[in-house]
Amino acid sequence: MLRCFPCCVLLVLAVGCQLNRSFAPISPSQYFSSGQSQQGIAAMEQGKLAEAEKHLEDAVKLNKNDVNHRRHYAEALWRQGKYQEALQQLDEALKRGGQNNASLHISLAEKYLAIWEHMTDSLAKAQHHSDEAVRLSPQNYRSWELRGKTKRLQAYQHAGYVEHTMAMLHQAREDYLRAVSLSPNNRELLTELATVQMSCGQPEQALATWLTLQNLYPQGEEPNEVLIGKTETLMVLERFDEAELNLTAIRQRGLENTESGRRLHAMIGTGVRR
Repeated sequence: MLRCFPCCVLLVLAVGCQLNRSFAPISPSQYFSSGQSQQGIAAMEQGKLAEAEKHLEDAVKLNKNDVNHRRHYAEALWRQGKYQEALQQLDEALKRGGQNNASLHISLAEKYLAIWEHMTDSLAKAQHHSDEAVRLSPQNYRSWELRGKTKRLQAYQHAGYVEHTMAMLHQAREDYLRAVSLSPNNRELLTELATVQMSCGQPEQALATWLTLQNLYPQGEEPNEVLIGKTETLMVLERFDEAELNLTAIRQRGLENTESGRRLHAMIGTGVRR
């Protein structure tokens, strides 16, 4: 019995070493920073942005290398219109080990897309970060959606170069299709996909997407954007009778005198006269 004692001691020591590696002690600053971060996130969810900013700023000061603290801090700054400060925090998070953090790249891509009209290189940066998001998190529909949106905007930005524009639109469509495959009932995604399909000269596919989207709403309660998009697509397909039925619904909603309503009415009239 005593002969087994040294072996048991060695076994306990070995297990203890492994546990020490797996459960490294948390420093006081890490503990308090996590508490500040949780309070900041809770305040942000309640719309208390100034309070959220203070808690998250304290969390970052206590633990400068925590990527997620900085990401949430950047979000609190962004929601208050402090765009450059938010981007600086996200860039700092990248420098402090966030290169392989998919959520960080998604956040950066979102923000560069939001300001693309006001910052010359924002689409190039959005492209980089959405590419990284796809690489790091290919099962996240948001990664593909952001890359598709970036390519769609790049296509419209270079609308004078037809071949390049169409190539970018087709790439955007592929990204949207991948995003939809991961989130099939996402209404915003389906709207963007149908729009890109029309831009790619694929009205049949666009109509199928509009119909899928329409079926996600109670009958007659689809948004105006869906009703108008579906009607325009029917016009392109020269299915004028069906388009006329949709125009009746547009009239009932008081949309006939809007720009889209007048355009559709003119298109249908032209189609009927043919």
